[in-house]
Amino acid sequence: MSLILDPGQRVIDADHQIFIVHPGDGKRFYQDFLAYKAVFLDIPGVSFPAAPNIEDEDTRRRLRMARAIGGWYRAGRPAAKSPPRDPDTYTVTVEGREAPRFMQEVKTLYVDAKPGDLIVIPGPGYNSAVILAELIEGFDPDYRVNSIRYGAEMIPARRLNFLKSTHAKYEFGRRAIRLMQNRQAIIRVSDEADRHEFYEHAYGDYVFGDVSGSYMEITETVVDQKDLTDVLFLTNLYGAMYVALKAGELDKFLDMPWHKAINQYYNRELFGDISIEVHSPGFFGRPIRDAAIAGFIAAMVALATAGIDPATAAEVDVQNSANQHVSVCDMTLRDDVRATMKMVTNAHLWWDELCEVQKAASEQTGLKTKAKVIDNPSGGN
Repeated sequence: MSLILDPGQRVIDADHQIFIVHPGDGKRFYQDFLAYKAVFLDIPGVSFPAAPNIEDEDTRRRLRMARAIGGWYRAGRPAAKSPPRDPDTYTVTVEGREAPRFMQEVKTLYVDAKPGDLIVIPGPGYNSAVILAELIEGFDPDYRVNSIRYGAEMIPARRLNFLKSTHAKYEFGRRAIRLMQNRQAIIRVSDEADRHEFYEHAYGDYVFGDVSGSYMEITETVVDQKDLTDVLFLTNLYGAMYVALKAGELDKFLDMPWHKAINQYYNRELFGDISIEVHSPGFFGRPIRDAAIAGFIAAMVALATAGIDPATAAEVDVQNSANQHVSVCDMTLRDDVRATMKMVTNAHLWWDELCEVQKAASEQTGLKTKAKVIDNPSGGN
């Protein structure tokens, strides 16, 4: 029977972007974002015939009108001060001046942000859910929504696909929380460490450039420290196992006691800082300075937890549900797992003992990874 390994590992393009979109003062648009599965800026009562060009004076007039309309609503809609609804009545006093920040933010969301980019929407308070989503399409001038804050006023918006990953704000690190607490309407996340943290929460295991990320959930509400320590120990063992594989010394690795094997082959230069959320349920994750290790670790966890026969696993195929196309990373993972399991076949007792420990640790902690093992319904290789 042929076996399929689904690593659930997102391979991220080099030009991928991350944006934090703040849902307004007091998070007033948070429920609107949820209801419409869309994001927008605070520009009510405006439309654009195409993606807004903020260097164009007509676009600037429309945005000045939107700002006036928004201010009028916040002031209680005094009848005597209803703003004009003709953009041509809004002129600039200094010709050629640089567009103000709120116009730059319009460009960022409605022009610069591309389909597939990650959108982070923070909720109110540390216990609220942080929405993680991806933009579905480019700017559509016909797509507008309204908010209860602005009655029937329509607002240009961008459609989203919500990711299944949902995390409370307190689960993020201090730097990420500071970014999400910033009240700027939209923030482009450019720092590498910040990007990796958001990728961990959004995608779990991922590959970005020459770095891969490992993310595992601890889902049991009560977790014994020893069981958690066992899980961490085993992930380090698999990391060392990968190093031995690439060094052509996996046979030596399999002949060693586990602790000695880790001490000899574990490479601290490859592993980044580990992030651990100790509340139950919780998680741990870390970026790894090698594009292939995170997928290998998750694959070994899945195979060992399921107690897969190594001879069967030596013919495993890889089908990655997290990507729409087959990537080099998927083929590399397939070859690495096959090569490893062929060696393990000659050390069946070693593998059986490992499977027992991994299964027990996974059950006691409710360990979850994106990787999973499934039977190939077609029986093909």
